[in-house]
Amino acid sequence: MKKLCILLTAILFMSACSKDTNVGNGALPVQGEEKPVEEKEVVQEESEEESSSFEIMNEIDEVTIPMNLDDFTSIEAGLFTKDLEIGKETSIWPISNPLSGFEEDFIKTMEEVTASNTDEDVLLKSFIHLLGNSAYPEVISKLSEYEFSFSEPLLPDPELNDTGRENQATPERALILLDASSSMLLDANGKQRMKIAKDAVLSFGKTIGTDSDIALYVYGHAGSQEDKDMELSCTTIDEVYPVQPYEEESFFNAVQDVEAKGWTPLAAAIGKAREDSAGFDGNITLYIVSDGMETCNGNPVEAAKGFSDEKEGRHVNIIGFNVDKESEGQLKEVAAAGNGEYISANSQEELEDSMKYKWLPDSLDLKNKSLASPRSGFAVPNTNHRLDSYKDIIQNAINKETERFQKATGVLGENELLSNEEEEAFLKRIEEYKKTMERLKDELREAKRVEMDAELDRIDNNINEWIEKMEKLKKENS
Repeated sequence: MKKLCILLTAILFMSACSKDTNVGNGALPVQGEEKPVEEKEVVQEESEEESSSFEIMNEIDEVTIPMNLDDFTSIEAGLFTKDLEIGKETSIWPISNPLSGFEEDFIKTMEEVTASNTDEDVLLKSFIHLLGNSAYPEVISKLSEYEFSFSEPLLPDPELNDTGRENQATPERALILLDASSSMLLDANGKQRMKIAKDAVLSFGKTIGTDSDIALYVYGHAGSQEDKDMELSCTTIDEVYPVQPYEEESFFNAVQDVEAKGWTPLAAAIGKAREDSAGFDGNITLYIVSDGMETCNGNPVEAAKGFSDEKEGRHVNIIGFNVDKESEGQLKEVAAAGNGEYISANSQEELEDSMKYKWLPDSLDLKNKSLASPRSGFAVPNTNHRLDSYKDIIQNAINKETERFQKATGVLGENELLSNEEEEAFLKRIEEYKKTMERLKDELREAKRVEMDAELDRIDNNINEWIEKMEKLKKENS
C-alpha cells in the first residue's frame, strides 16, 4: 500500500510538470503566466516591421529620377534631410559628417532596401528619397518662378487719352504713395497684387518722370497685420525715393525693395507727404495706389482736404485696386476732398490703362529717356546677375548632395550592405546623376534667358510702334 501511494504521487507530479511544459501548445497557462501574450506581441512587431518595409519600398518605387525640367522643378527634400538648414545645404564649405543625426536610421532603412535589391537605380531612388538636398524646393523655385520686372514706359495714345483734368496741369512734383499693407499679398487674377502694383508704379514713374520731379512713399510695409504690430505699422511711412528728377536705377531699386506686411495708415501717409511739401509753392499731385481703406483710425478724407487746401495746384488722385464697396466709398471721398479723381481698377491691364489715360500729361513730347529700352540700361545686367546667382546656389546644393551621397555609399560598404564592386559601380552612378542635375540647372537658366529676351522684345516692339505712331501724328498736325 505504501508503494502504491508513492507511485501515485510520482504520476501526479509528472503530470503537473507536463502541463507546465505544454503552455502555449494548446494547454491552459498557469495563473500569472504571460508567455502567450509575449508571443502575440512578437508576432505583431514582426508584422509592423514587414508593413514598414513594404511602405518604404513603395515610397522609393514612386520616386522619379529627374531627367527633364518638369522633374527638376518638382524635386522634393529627403525624408531624413528635410529639416536641415538651407544655408548649410547651399554652403561652399564641406561638412565633416553629412549624415550626422540620422546615420543609424539611414543604415536601418537601407538594410531593408539592399536585402531585396541592390540595383543602381533602386539605390539612387532610395538616396533621393532619404537624403535629397533640403534646399532644392526653395532655391530651384527662385530661378524657375522668377518674374521679370523692367521699367517699361507707359505709352498713351493721345487720340484715346480722355483725361478730363482741365483743372490739373502737369505737376511739377508727382508724389507716388504705394499701399504695402498685408492685403496686397493677395492675388488678383492669379497674380499677387503687390507685384502688379509695383510693376505699374515702375512704368508710371518712368513716364511721369519725363515731365515732373517724382518721389515714392510707402506705407503698411512695417511690422505685420497682428495687433501687437499695429502701432509700428501705423506710424511708419517712408519716403523711399526722395523728391528729385527721375533716375531709373535708384527708382527701380526703391520700388523692388518694398514688401507688403501690415496695416493701412492712409491718412498718415497723406499727412507725411503734406509735411514734406510744406515749403514748396508749385503744383503737386499725390498719386495713390491702394487696395483698401484706412485701418489705423486716421481720417484720410480730412488729411486729403488739408493737403489740397494748403496751396493752389494741389491734388490727390487715387486708383482703387481690387477694392470692396466699402473701401471704394471711402477712397472716392478722399479723392473728392483732395480736389482729385478716383479711378477703379480690377486687373493689371485696368491699372496700367488708368495710369496711362488718366494720370499722364496729355502731350506728344515725352522725353526720349522715357522711351529707352531696358536693354540700354542697368536692368538687363542686374537681372542676369541675379539669375546667375540663383544658378550658383543650385550648383552648391548639387555639390552638397553629391558629397552626402558619396559618404552614404561608403557607409553602406562599411556595413557590408554593398560589395566592393557594387559600391564602385554606384559611385559612378552618383557622378552621372550629378552631371544630369547640372545639365538641368543650366537648361533652366537658359530657359529664363529666353523668357527674358521675349519680354524685352515685347517692350521694344511696343516702344517702336508707339514712336512711329507719334511721328505720324506730328506730321499730320504740323
